[in-house]
Amino acid sequence: MSTNASIAVLATDSAFAQTVSQRIGGIRRFKRPVSVAPNNADPSITFGESVNLVSIVAQPDIFNPPQLGSFLAWGADIALLTVDSASGIDGTTIQLAQEVAHHHPLMVAITGLNTPTANFDETLAVLSRVMDSRHHAVALTLPVMRESETGEDSEVGGILDLIDLEIRLGDPRDSVSAHALEQPHFDLIDSHLEALTTAVVVTSTDDNLIHEILAHGVQSSNQLRAELLSATVRREIIPVFAIEDSIGIAEVIDFAADLELEVWLPSAVLPHHFLATSLGEGLARVWRGEMTTGPYFTDSASVHVSAIHGLDGQTRSHAHAGEIVRIQTRPVLDPGRLISEMKSSPLVIDHASE
Repeated sequence: MSTNASIAVLATDSAFAQTVSQRIGGIRRFKRPVSVAPNNADPSITFGESVNLVSIVAQPDIFNPPQLGSFLAWGADIALLTVDSASGIDGTTIQLAQEVAHHHPLMVAITGLNTPTANFDETLAVLSRVMDSRHHAVALTLPVMRESETGEDSEVGGILDLIDLEIRLGDPRDSVSAHALEQPHFDLIDSHLEALTTAVVVTSTDDNLIHEILAHGVQSSNQLRAELLSATVRREIIPVFAIEDSIGIAEVIDFAADLELEVWLPSAVLPHHFLATSLGEGLARVWRGEMTTGPYFTDSASVHVSAIHGLDGQTRSHAHAGEIVRIQTRPVLDPGRLISEMKSSPLVIDHASE
């Protein structure tokens, strides 16, 4: 994924989607390649690639695949559907999940896990049943429960990572302690590990790897992660994560930022055409071409870009495809507005033909 990545947060509860979106957008994801960091490096210094994550609240009522409102309007690389475990999955959520998964890569976050009526496994099972056979919904993280401060109910105290096979306790905003799994843990999560392995086997495009896994099991976390990432991009696997408040969001971010996604564009868009999307709050996502200051169109109306700034605040003369930048426009643009050099919108085509 590019160094500027965008996640569309979908939920039938728009206020809840806004809350999750703000938490995701507040995290900047870093990589620290071992080959780059010197042995005596100051641990407070970050080396390697960084990813600026921009999250967008994608309202279900404006999601309309036949009119192509979806990802171009949201300016997103991937969708994150949030499901409140305490409330269950209603018909609208099911329809939303099915439609998004048909057209775009999709992740799911199961939330509301501190509520006494919540049940992560049951919510995951319902989600798996309502998706068709081409989309395998499998958990990548599980909630780790602890006794609450009042002692009356349990609450989420950490995350169990099924890829790295470790438990992470604590708040990502403060300090997190990681612990390797012990045998009792494996006994409890055996069904989830089996579901992960099965999903990889039935979706992998590598016959040799399939035979190897069937004979010896998954050999490494890197191998498992690579296969899950690839199958998610192909829309064959829907990774499911446990999130409560800020706990579990870092795992969602790490997975999303490693996805190698190809930008989808409608067939009506020619290679030389410029396209960008307004994300709201002065942000814009450039899909194709190069943005400079000057006149453009949005929904057949004229718009003038008077200034471009990087996410670091520096003034820019232009922005390339794949970048997210801050722009000043007259008039101010609402989220979801398509910015183009063409007066007619390229989105007015049949999505099904793509």
